[in-house]
Order: sequence, then structure tokens, then C-alpha cells
Amino acid sequence: MRRSLALVLCLGISLLPLAGGLHVEAAGEQAGTPEKPIWANGATVLDLSCTSHTQTIASPDYRSSVTVVCTNHEDSDPTFALQILAPNGHRSEMPLDQGAHELLWAPNSNSFFVNGGTSAYAGFFVSVYLIEPSTGVRKETITGAAQKDMVSSFPPCKAWNRDENICGRIADDPEYNMSALAWTDDSSAVYVFAEVPCSSTYGGIMCQVLGYELSVPTGRILKRLSARATKEQWSKYTAWEIRIPEPPKYGPAHVTW
Repeated sequence: MRRSLALVLCLGISLLPLAGGLHVEAAGEQAGTPEKPIWANGATVLDLSCTSHTQTIASPDYRSSVTVVCTNHEDSDPTFALQILAPNGHRSEMPLDQGAHELLWAPNSNSFFVNGGTSAYAGFFVSVYLIEPSTGVRKETITGAAQKDMVSSFPPCKAWNRDENICGRIADDPEYNMSALAWTDDSSAVYVFAEVPCSSTYGGIMCQVLGYELSVPTGRILKRLSARATKEQWSKYTAWEIRIPEPPKYGPAHVTW
């Protein structure tokens, strides 16, 4: 499974400056399940090894569960889905996002989030799944408002040494890294770690960090934390050591050395 191995290894390289290294075991072309999560310390790592043994992750109240389903294909990589068992016995199956890595149930057992990433330095995402007795399961992306706030906080077209060919596109359609760390005690919101990708494409704003408490399912920003406050208040939830970046730098594009 080339994409899973590449993803896990790339994520390890990407987070080395933050986490001080990640332990990953792999065999052949298939990546084994890492020993611990990448982002949310309390999450369960998804087993994407495609063995005959299926992984089922029970909710805190044991009335619901999520089972990872693998479908092998003759000429391509396997695909994955989540089979969700609701308290009323209804089963729903939803495709799993490419790059998904870990899952964490809400304390009230009515929802869960999945963290993942699609490249070495960008594309970190969080998806929230809500179990509703009348309508089944629905998936929500809750990071839209946080994405816009990150652009306002760290405007890409003002960054020092930016790429002027793409900064406008980034501002219009931001894809800053978003990873969920934990649920609030009442399950009404998620703590999200937001980061400008650590790529020279972003110039002087690369690697900047903010923390957001986002309402579920609306994604409304309930709280916004600086990098320092995120480290001080949320480090207990993270699977890596948060490090505070240097201040952002603004100025001319395409600096010539």
C-alpha cells in the first residue's frame, strides 16, 4: 500500500522538528500500525493493514462502534470505509478519507473525529462524524471559519519572500493544516491545532500556529489561542511536543540573496 507508507513516513519527517521523531514500523510496501497517534494523544490509530482481522473501535458508552472496512482491488491500492453501528442497531458505511490516520470518540458517544494528512507538509485535516438516530450518520467539515481566520491572522500576500504566483489562491481558498486534539468535556466542541504549512511557498508566515475551539457541528470559533497559549493549555492533548515558531515576517516577495 504505497500511499499509506509514503504518508506515514512523510508525516514523520514533517513533524520531526515538532515532535522530535516518530516511531513507525513498516514491512515491505505495507505500513504497520504506528504505536501511537500523530496528533491527538487520546485517539486510536486506524488499522489500515488490510489483514483479515478487522478493527472495531467502541464508543465510550459501548452502545456504538466504528469498524474499519478494507476493500482490495486487483490493479490498485485498497480503499477503506468506516462502518458505523448506531445505538438503535442501524449500520451506516461511509468512505474513509485518503490519508486518514486516527479516530477519537466524543465523551457523549454521539460523534467522533478522524485526523489525517495528504502530504509531507500540507493537507492535514479533521473530519467530524455525527450519529443521529433519525437520519443516520453525517460527516461535517468544521474548519472553514478557522481557515479564514488563519488567512486574516497570517495574510499570505504580505508574507516576506512569498510566492506571488500562488498567494492569492491561498488567500481565496486556504488549505492551512488543521488537526483535532481533543473534545471538550461536554462534547459540544473540538480543540483544533492550526498551522501554516512549513513550506517556503508561504515565505515569512510558514509554520505559524494558532489554536481554535470550534463548535460542533457549525464550526463557529468559540475560542482562539496564540501559539504560546495553545502550548500551555493544550499540550496535554497532543501526541507530540508543541514548539512555538519564530514571529511571522512580512515584506517583499522573491528576496534575492
